[in-house]
Amino acid sequence: MAEKIKKTRPELLRQRRSLAMFKRFLPTLLLKKQQIQMEIQKVRVERARVRGEIDHRIAQIDRWVALFSESIPGPVTRLVKVKDIQRGIKNVAGIDLPILVSVIYEVQPYSLFATPPWVDQGVAFVKALLELREWIKVLMEQERVLQKELRKVTQRVNLFEKIMIPRAIENIRVIRIALGEEQVAGVGRAKIAKAKTQAAAAGGAA
Repeated sequence: MAEKIKKTRPELLRQRRSLAMFKRFLPTLLLKKQQIQMEIQKVRVERARVRGEIDHRIAQIDRWVALFSESIPGPVTRLVKVKDIQRGIKNVAGIDLPILVSVIYEVQPYSLFATPPWVDQGVAFVKALLELREWIKVLMEQERVLQKELRKVTQRVNLFEKIMIPRAIENIRVIRIALGEEQVAGVGRAKIAKAKTQAAAAGGAA
């Protein structure tokens, strides 16, 4: 249902200004939408790369990963845990995205002489896997933030393309028709008034 508008010249000017503003903002919104979509694709590619890196690392040590369960005492995985995660922020298309800056580990002390020689390598391996795991988490969070912003921008684009711009165009059309009809009616009234004036003048002269 069309909105009720005043069919006046000031309203026509207001509607034209609104239409110009909508058309000026729409390309910016479309560009932002495109940037977000591209960034989401980059995040997905990076996440696939990191998952591939995890699989690759596991495949590399597959021949001795069973040693992780050997007593040193206890599996080597118990020696390492994440103590803290340091994150930063990067801005993409005006959106703040989390990034992984560093992972701080807590390594349980162990004897270099009483443990097998592979333990040092095992600790380094566990650290690398833990860091990759944290990077996956950050990438998933980045995508969640980007998807949320994409929904907002898409809603604005749809609002401009499907509602605001067509409505302004229709309002301008309706106002112009009304003003045109008013102008025609005014001309008609002026002609009638002139004819009456001329007739009265002629009657007076007679």
